[in-house]
Amino acid sequence: MSSEVEICNLALSRIRSQSINSLEGQSVQAQQCKLNYPILRDMMLNEHAWGFAHKIRPLVLTENVIFNWAYAYKYPSDCMNINRIVLGYEEINQTTQISSPRVSYHTDADVIDPQYLRSQVPYEIFNFTTKMIGTNQPDVRIDYRSRVTDPTLFPTPFVMALSYLLAAEIAVNIVGAELGRALRADSFKMYQNYLNSAIANDLNEQYQPVLDSEYVIARR
Repeated sequence: MSSEVEICNLALSRIRSQSINSLEGQSVQAQQCKLNYPILRDMMLNEHAWGFAHKIRPLVLTENVIFNWAYAYKYPSDCMNINRIVLGYEEINQTTQISSPRVSYHTDADVIDPQYLRSQVPYEIFNFTTKMIGTNQPDVRIDYRSRVTDPTLFPTPFVMALSYLLAAEIAVNIVGAELGRALRADSFKMYQNYLNSAIANDLNEQYQPVLDSEYVIARR
């Protein structure tokens, strides 16, 4: 498990700089880490559909009126990217008449055929005083990539990649232009290597359907 300070100290060690005890310190190291860490963390979260950042939650209905849409929902505060809006379990049960042995419906813990969860509901995003999502369905869930701020949830390859990305970003400002440019280039190369490793590790933990070969498809 890692903390924000530990990740920042990893980054500082990449550029041969002094470590910090807190992001609230007055040193240039602490100030640069505090400034850049959250931005680069979010940048890395957007690099891939990480399993640890994947959420499916019910949307919160509001009383707002959105032109051309029947329902207005609150945009989740931790949402970075929407994958899809899907029917809620009650709506799936009513519209698809779930009764086959392949699919069961009782509680949130039960299994529902993935084809229904992957069926997208049309929606549109609006920005009033707060961000809103308009749909024509009364009970929907949002499948999205969340902003994960707890570093203890980051897998080790993700932590390594983030530390090198942070090192590349702060190198020049901390150690100077001449040495900083070289360290930045080296750190960015290492970041790309660890990013590829982190993505591969994440994909290995996700279900991958087995596709039929061209020979099997041709025989159908």
